[in-house]
Amino acid sequence: MSTSPSPDPSVNEEYHSTPVPMAARLGFGQPAWVWSGFGIAFICAVIGGTIQQGLGTVDAILAIIAGNVILFVYASALGYASGKWGLNFPLTVRAVFGGRGSVIPIVILAVLVTGWFSFHTWLTADIIRAAFAIESGVAVALIALVVGVIYAVPVIFGIKSMALVRQIAIPAMVLFVIYYLVTKVFPAGSALFESTGDGSMSFLTGAGIAWATYAVSGTMTGDIVRYTRTGGQAIGVTGIAFLFSNAPFMILGALFAAAIDDPTVPYFLDSDSLSVLIPLAAIAILSTWSTADACLYNAAMGFSNSLPNVNWRRAAILGTVLGIIAAMTGVIGNVTNLLITIGLIVPPVGGVIISDYFLVRGRHGYGLDRRSPVNFAAIIAVALGIGTGLLMYFAFPNFIFGIPGITVALVTYGLLTKTVGPSLGAEEPSVVNAAEAEGMTKPAAAPSVAA
Repeated sequence: MSTSPSPDPSVNEEYHSTPVPMAARLGFGQPAWVWSGFGIAFICAVIGGTIQQGLGTVDAILAIIAGNVILFVYASALGYASGKWGLNFPLTVRAVFGGRGSVIPIVILAVLVTGWFSFHTWLTADIIRAAFAIESGVAVALIALVVGVIYAVPVIFGIKSMALVRQIAIPAMVLFVIYYLVTKVFPAGSALFESTGDGSMSFLTGAGIAWATYAVSGTMTGDIVRYTRTGGQAIGVTGIAFLFSNAPFMILGALFAAAIDDPTVPYFLDSDSLSVLIPLAAIAILSTWSTADACLYNAAMGFSNSLPNVNWRRAAILGTVLGIIAAMTGVIGNVTNLLITIGLIVPPVGGVIISDYFLVRGRHGYGLDRRSPVNFAAIIAVALGIGTGLLMYFAFPNFIFGIPGITVALVTYGLLTKTVGPSLGAEEPSVVNAAEAEGMTKPAAAPSVAA
């Protein structure tokens, strides 16, 4: 992070390998707009409907709220430092895990979030299949190919182009919500809240699904909130994304599912009239676009920071190709399995990052880097977190998956750094870099510690 970045994002390729300087920060509005478009996603409504079918309406709403509060707290703890210092997720991981030690976690999360891009591409093709009763698998695969290319275009041109997609997608989703409220929810009245579901899901599992929906992108929240000017703005943007966009939309999905009351109806498309199906499908696709491009943006950040000689646009193209291949084959179509995998693997990485910033770095924050190329304390903590998460999931499958992993990774890393940290590459940061924080002068280098 020692290179001084240019103030022009187009020249610096979205600051994929350098901190965003204060002169190039966008403040609160534009990052909030991008994140809110990410949170107001059609898939969130679909997942909310799935939780309702398993728990019933009232318990589903409570589980959705609980899951999103967990998500907000987790993502805010990560986003605060990114907003303060202008660091994307890969730069944060590099600062914590070391230049060499960061490659594996960055690539793993980039692949997982590419899976989300792929899923949304597949989902769009499946929405079109369901709306127009398309039987040919080849036709659906070709639709996925075209959709994937279209979804990738704003990402290749950067965050400002992505904001333009939200200017269309968010109003479109408002129309989608109004239609279902007027035609389904309001006529059903209080009967909506009498549904008890089919009992296929525990409350904690429902909360776990709600929070795992954005566990990857919540972990990578720095890719968006680094454009804010302060840590407080980053927390505010995160609140807009999860508490005021994602959670309400999931709750609306639960209400839509309760109103339709037929689990065989795909994607709430319960009308036989093309005059209704076509605009509803179009709106759902626009919403899915605003989520898919953000997933690909996260993936491109990861690939460009972990693969040699891969710049920003090449990384975006790589993610696009991988995502489209997976979408065309349909291997990514099971969202529940994807969420569980994400909820077990990703949170321990976030737990270590949180522990490193708040428990180890202190007042220096990300103004200083470590000398060690590999932070073995971080790797050990993540491995123990993932292992604990897997054991807890198989021993207590109804518990909120991901929480044990975060807790173990956070505590383990804190203990290791306070006891044997320097011998494991977790010495006190001492190398001054180019990161800027709001209202702070450049930190002085701490006494050098041998690796």
